[in-house]
Amino acid sequence: MAWRRLRHTSQARLAGFELPNPFSVKALCEQISCSRHRKLHLHPLPFAASPDLPCGVWIALDDSDHVFYANGASALHQQNIILHELGHLLCDHKTDASLFGDLDPDVVRRILMRTRYSTPQEEEAEMVAALILERAGWVAPEPPPTETLGNLAAVFDVDRRP
Repeated sequence: MAWRRLRHTSQARLAGFELPNPFSVKALCEQISCSRHRKLHLHPLPFAASPDLPCGVWIALDDSDHVFYANGASALHQQNIILHELGHLLCDHKTDASLFGDLDPDVVRRILMRTRYSTPQEEEAEMVAALILERAGWVAPEPPPTETLGNLAAVFDVDRRP
């Protein structure tokens, strides 16, 4: 199964990587910055979120890393976007600089934009983000009980057929 292989590969990438305790995105960014001996900056994107625009971007300059996240997204969504972009950074993903036209490849070494998860790099970055949250102790919420779904269906007058 591809999912198991992806999870295993992503876990191997994080082997030996200690998370800050207590965990926070800010503390994680500081730790990554120190370990890489490079500044790591977080910035809101200068445009509103849109389905046809990236909600996250990682730009690696010669001396620093810059992670941009969706402006106006919820705090939880911003955290997930940042962790996804940090996943690209931790996996040392690269992209073809020719995709970005006139950008100087000596100044901007890597640019990765998060819009879809259709490439192996995007899937790996998302898995790394999920594993970081898992290791930090975040537990996915349980699905709502069946009676809650029934109550919602009644409120919205929806026919719930199995």
